[in-house]
Amino acid sequence: MNQSPYVGDVGKKFGHLTLVEILGGRVNNRIAGRWACDCGGSCVYPISRVKSGCVAHCGCRTNHVFNLKHGMRGTPEYQAWTGMKGRCFDPSNKDFPRWGGRGVSVHPLWVRSFEAFYAHIGPRPAEGLTLDRINNTGNYEPGNVRWTTPRSQAENRRNSWTVEIQGRRFASVEEAARFHHVTATTIVRWCDGFTDGRRGNRYTSPLTGCRRWRTY
Repeated sequence: MNQSPYVGDVGKKFGHLTLVEILGGRVNNRIAGRWACDCGGSCVYPISRVKSGCVAHCGCRTNHVFNLKHGMRGTPEYQAWTGMKGRCFDPSNKDFPRWGGRGVSVHPLWVRSFEAFYAHIGPRPAEGLTLDRINNTGNYEPGNVRWTTPRSQAENRRNSWTVEIQGRRFASVEEAARFHHVTATTIVRWCDGFTDGRRGNRYTSPLTGCRRWRTY
C-alpha cells in the first residue's frame, strides 16, 4: 500500500487547525484528515484545502460580518446551503417531510456557517451539479456530501427503495431492473402504476405482485 503523501504533516498546525490523523476515506476525491481546532473543536476537512489556506479553522471564527460580506449570496453554492437547511428545518418547505420530517439534519457548524460548509464541499466543479448525500440514511455532514449529477442523485434515491416482484425481493430499483432486463422507470411503473399523457391520461394499474417501499 502506498504511504500517504501527508504522513509527515500529522501533528503539524496550519492556521488554527492541527492534523490529528489521516482518514481512510476521501472527501470530494481528496484525502481527508481529522483536525483539532484551537477552540477545542474537531472537524474533518480535505488535507490539501487546509494546507493551501482555503480552510483555517473549524468554523468557530465565522461571524455575522463574514456572512454579510462573503460575496457569494445567489451563487449555486449558497443556494445549495440555504436549500439544505430549508429541507431539514423549515416545516413549510415542500420537501421537509422527506428530509427534516424523517430526521435528516445538518452538521451544527454548517447550520450557522456558510463558510464552514463551503470550506468542506468546495466550489461546484461543473454547471448542473447538485448537492447530494452519499448515504441517504445519514445527515448533511462532513464525509457524507458531494456534488453530483441529477441522474446520479436519482439513482441514489432509487437505491433507498426495497422492491418485491412476484415474491422476490431486491435491495434497490436498479437491482430489480438489472434482473428483469428493463429500465428503472419500468420497475417503478410496475410497482406504482402510471398515467400515460400520450393516451388521454389513461391510468395503468400496478402489476399484481409488484410493490416497493422506502428503506432509509
